Amino acid sequence: MQMKTRIEWAALSVFMIGLTTSAWAVDMDAMKKKVETAKGQAENVKKDGGEVKQDVKDMKAQDAMKNAGEMKTEGMKLKDTVTGK
Repeated sequence: MQMKTRIEWAALSVFMIGLTTSAWAVDMDAMKKKVETAKGQAENVKKDGGEVKQDVKDMKAQDAMKNAGEMKTEGMKLKDTVTGK
């Protein structure tokens, strides 16, 4: 009887180790997927941040050109006033 009990315990141990290993592998796979998702999201944020930065630069350039145009117009008006045209 003692040998049968040892075999049963050994079989049960192997089965439990197999289940534990499978569960660990699934957890590791899920964790790996979460890490990849987080990396992808970080890249998207970085990309979006770069696009926003470029948009701000473009808007500043447009504002500067608009202001330069307005200043030129004002300068021409002042010149015309001074010269009497």
